[in-house]
Amino acid sequence: MKIKKITFCFVVVLCCLATTLHAVKIAELPELMKPQSFSIGNDRIYITEGTSIYIYSQADFRLIKKFGKPGEGPLEFKLNPFGVPLVASPYRDKIYVSSDAKVSIFSRDGEFIKEYKVLPFLVFTPFLDRFLATTNTANEKKESILAVALYNNKFEKEKELYISDMKVGRSFSLDYPINSFAFTGYKDKIYVVIGKEGFVIDVFDKAGSKLYRVKKNYEPAAVTAEYKKKTLDWFQSNPNFKQYWEFFKNRISFKSKCPAIQDITVTDDRIYVLTYKKEAGNTECIIMDLKGKEQKRVFVPINEMIGMDFYPKYGFYNRAFYKLVENEEEEVWELHKIDLK
Repeated sequence: MKIKKITFCFVVVLCCLATTLHAVKIAELPELMKPQSFSIGNDRIYITEGTSIYIYSQADFRLIKKFGKPGEGPLEFKLNPFGVPLVASPYRDKIYVSSDAKVSIFSRDGEFIKEYKVLPFLVFTPFLDRFLATTNTANEKKESILAVALYNNKFEKEKELYISDMKVGRSFSLDYPINSFAFTGYKDKIYVVIGKEGFVIDVFDKAGSKLYRVKKNYEPAAVTAEYKKKTLDWFQSNPNFKQYWEFFKNRISFKSKCPAIQDITVTDDRIYVLTYKKEAGNTECIIMDLKGKEQKRVFVPINEMIGMDFYPKYGFYNRAFYKLVENEEEEVWELHKIDLK
């Protein structure tokens, strides 16, 4: 009995350590003013700010290159003021930049290779010789709904993988927190969050055929009054949206419970699942293998995503968590890291 008690206490101590990990500052990035998106890959860190792209070395955090400006040329980008920010996606030693009505391809260090004209409003991410994107489709009521789709290398839709419950167009509505339909390609498979069904991730092959499902019994967190207030305040204060408050206010509603999954990243032969549960201000991260077997849980410091802020400033890479942090006292952006071995 004594041995069992000691073992139990040891396990409890390990669990407590797992939930109290703290990020360590590893670099200052003085060039940044208002970073909007963050991605890491190709041994590089890619950060966007308006139409500018910053490329840093992942080894020593030196600035390798900064490029991009408003326009329609090879090193120029157009942004939709109501859409997502510019995103630079690292993939196979290149970066793919999806801007309004254009996909641009660069070397990992920002040398221009080629570009494609595409439909506006869509954000494409590379997957093998294809692309993944959020697109519009119609439900049984003929309402326009957001869906996740697989596109060929000519940017033609090949197959819809998941139809969400988020209405757009004339039937537009926002039920917060929005059910996730995050998606990503990893190796030769596609991982899609089926948010309207709970803690569910469907896994597809490269042609879009479903292989298996990751499903977990999970009790989600409650939606707080503070979250509701922050969301409404965001729409009334954001520079791009506040003038349309009268339009939005009757189309915003709130769930009683948060969705089970907030976001996923698939890398390092792991699935990193962020939920809405909090501990000491940090967010729960469930780490699983590629078949969905849970390995451990940690709590990582991410900023709460409010309103239409869907692109966070964090990333997972080489079994570590990275995050951009603004040091307001020193007026500089810092890069912080947590090892998740």
